Amino acid sequence: MLNTKPRLALIIACSMYLAFGMFYAAIGPVLGELAENTHSTLVMVGGVITFLFLGSLATQLFAGPIIDKFSLRVVGLVSLLLVAFGLPAFTNVHSYPLMLALVLLTGLGQGGMDLTANLLVADAYPNKSTPMLNLLHFFFGLGAFFGPALVGLAIAATGSGMIIHWTAAGMFLLLALILLRVPVGKAPAPDTAKKPAAEVKGEKSIYLSPFLWTIGVLILIYVGTEYGLGSWSTRYMGLTTGMADQNGALVTSAYWGALTLGRLAGAAASRRLSNTRLLGVSLGGSLLGTLGLALSRGSVLSTVVFIVITGFSLGTVYPTSVAVTVEKFPKDQGKTVGLLAAMGSIGGLALPWLAGFLLETTSALVFVLFLCATTVAMLLLLFVLGQYKKRTSNG
Repeated sequence: MLNTKPRLALIIACSMYLAFGMFYAAIGPVLGELAENTHSTLVMVGGVITFLFLGSLATQLFAGPIIDKFSLRVVGLVSLLLVAFGLPAFTNVHSYPLMLALVLLTGLGQGGMDLTANLLVADAYPNKSTPMLNLLHFFFGLGAFFGPALVGLAIAATGSGMIIHWTAAGMFLLLALILLRVPVGKAPAPDTAKKPAAEVKGEKSIYLSPFLWTIGVLILIYVGTEYGLGSWSTRYMGLTTGMADQNGALVTSAYWGALTLGRLAGAAASRRLSNTRLLGVSLGGSLLGTLGLALSRGSVLSTVVFIVITGFSLGTVYPTSVAVTVEKFPKDQGKTVGLLAAMGSIGGLALPWLAGFLLETTSALVFVLFLCATTVAMLLLLFVLGQYKKRTSNG
């Protein structure tokens, strides 16, 4: 267990996610400025998102075992300092290769920070992990909702949106200083000498758990679906309703805003619903939203309504899945949450690209049917998880 005051841990973690969401969502609006600074094209600077995910994936694969064996403080501090340095650096260089290298460095910090925030909350509130993790992820959505708007205000006032990334970097640096004062202790090593050989072997084989890999694949599909619709909703509105991009961007903001509110609602609903049932309701609502999109092409009102329904319903899936995992594997939280985050990064790398490819090369209907298919796949995986839990409880 981490020797951390719960309320202080929650404040630190939520502040991390608020700044994280703000800087991440603010990248898109400054891509043009990045292209101008590095004398490159928009297509080239689009690699910023890819390199962020790659850096994050690298950390998430290896930081979990380090946290379990040593200290969350080490990973948290290093991660916060990497992001605090990388953010203002990559947004102000004039060399394209150097920019990508700094983005990769920032991604390394982002992945560790993501793990740190989730584990701080999960460990501080072991009996209330579902509502508290939903609250944590609500703050990411809050930052993502306001980030682009703040960039717009900054550009109008100063001609540049980069000040938002400097602001986020300052927040990360301050959080690193605060984390130095938080009593985060070393995770206790398992006392394998007093345990049966079979139990010790089971602990060493955590990555062979079918339950863990099933929920990992669910997270992979979820992140791809979330970012697939979030990244391409503006384009989708233009193709299906003829809406101008500036108005379509408002629909995208509505999507992220609804997703944020969904996480707040998930925190409240978790007090009445089990984690499995909450996931079922959320994914059922997402399927309703995507099916509604398939049936409402051309209608501005119904399309916006179903995009909002989908975002609201998706909101609670990621944090609730993390809660399910830390409750199932309380002694291996670093490894398991790291694996989930890595699977999410893979989904974020691959599926939004595939969704955009389908939208641009086939039709808007095929794009929506793809989102329907990913939602059905998540429901099937949730059913498999339910069956697995029944077998283990009966066994």
